This record gives sequence, C-alpha cells and structure tokens, in this order.
Amino acid sequence: MRSLDHYPNERMPVVPATAGRHVTPTPWTTRQMIVGALATLIPWIAFNLTVNAMFGSTKTSSAPTPPALDIAAGVAVFIFAALLEAIFLIAPLAIINSRRLPRARFRERLRWLGFRATPLAPALLTIIVATAIGLGGSLLYSQAISYFHWPIQTNSDTLLLEGKAAPFTTVGLLASAAIVAPFCEEIFFRGLVFVGLLKRMPLWSAALISAIVFGIAHVDLGSLAPLIIIGLALAWVRWRTDSIWPGIFVHAINNTVAALVLLPLLFK
Repeated sequence: MRSLDHYPNERMPVVPATAGRHVTPTPWTTRQMIVGALATLIPWIAFNLTVNAMFGSTKTSSAPTPPALDIAAGVAVFIFAALLEAIFLIAPLAIINSRRLPRARFRERLRWLGFRATPLAPALLTIIVATAIGLGGSLLYSQAISYFHWPIQTNSDTLLLEGKAAPFTTVGLLASAAIVAPFCEEIFFRGLVFVGLLKRMPLWSAALISAIVFGIAHVDLGSLAPLIIIGLALAWVRWRTDSIWPGIFVHAINNTVAALVLLPLLFK
C-alpha cells in the first residue's frame, strides 16, 4: 500500500498526534465529513420521525398474522430495512471517490475508510472488551429501568409488542439489524464521522460526539443511553485497531445477542 505522502501535489489535512498513533490519516476534510453526514442524517431522521408519527401511536392488533403472510412480510421487511441501511454508504463512497482527493485505486480508497488488516491478537482483545462494555451497558440499563420503574420504552419493548402478532416480520427486522446494520453503520459512523472529527479534536471528544450522533440517528430516545455507550466502545475499537473490521464484529455481536434474547419471547 502506498503512503498518502506519495501524493505531493495534494494538500493533506493536518491530523493531531493522538490520532496519528492509531488512525491512519485520511485525505478528506472535516468539512467534507460534516456535509456528507448532514446530507445523510437529516433525511434519515426525518423519515424515521415521520414513520413513528404515522404508525408508532397505533395500537398493535392482537389478531395473529397468518404464518404464510407473516413469513412473506418478514422477507420483504428484511430487504426494505437492508436498503434503508445502505443509505449510510452513500456519503462515504461519494467522499472517497471525490475528484478533490488524491488519485488512488478503489481498493486503496476503501482503506481510507478503515478496510485494512490489523494484528489478530490485539483485535481480539479489543473485540472482547468492547463487546463486554456494550452488552454490560445494555444489561445495566435494563436493570435500572426495572429497579427504578422508569416509564421508558426501548426499541426492544416496541419490537416485542409488535412481534406478538407478526413474529416472522419482526425476525426480518432483527436479521437486518444483526447482518446489514453493523456493516453499513460502521462505515458511516466510525469510518467517516469519527475519523473526520478526530482531525479537529482530541480522541475522547471525537468519540463522545460520534457516539451521541450514533445514538440520535437511531431515533430511539428510550435506548439513547446504551446506544451512546456502545458508540463510545466502537469508536475506541476503531482508534485502537486502525481498522473497521473489529468494530463491525462487535456491532454484529451486540445486535445478534439482542436479537437472540428477543426470539424466544416472540414465539412464546
């Protein structure tokens, strides 16, 4: 792989020393990242708020959906949710292919987003630590809601309520969250947003802001706290390994465990 320093005619952004120890410099600017992030998040959040306003307040029918129709709906929901998640790929791919950036092959441009190899042993350690943080934070949050009787409804509660009448439809959503979302969201939030913020601010400031944006983007106020916790863990993994792959694994494990917890309750 050629170093970015091999492009003498291109003006490269300055990267803080903290970032340089663990994150390879990227050729796009913080401003380009912000424009791409806003172009993605504003319509994404507006769409989700509109859907929640239209359907979120409607009472779930107690009549079970016929199995054949439910399975077909589950497949359709999986495809639709996967296409929605793919929206997070548009800005990163558009930015790395911008003519304003250095000339490079597409494979090298993907490395700018974090698609690069990383030492196995340190990566496994960060995956274990980050997974423990993410799952532990979610468990503690659930226990706190139960113990203090907070009137908070999380996304899991909503899915469980809706899944009583159409379990396979809910399985379609859970499958998309476990398989597609980790890939698309890590490219956007840790491959683009976090690295872009890291150019202008210290590590933990960039990690916290990217985690808050990650939480808000899920449009789930009841789950905001655990989303920020896992977002912080994922930013740390990205910084520590200089690769996007470990974060994808952590994200997928976290979502898969959440799905596996719900599955027995859906078909109870």
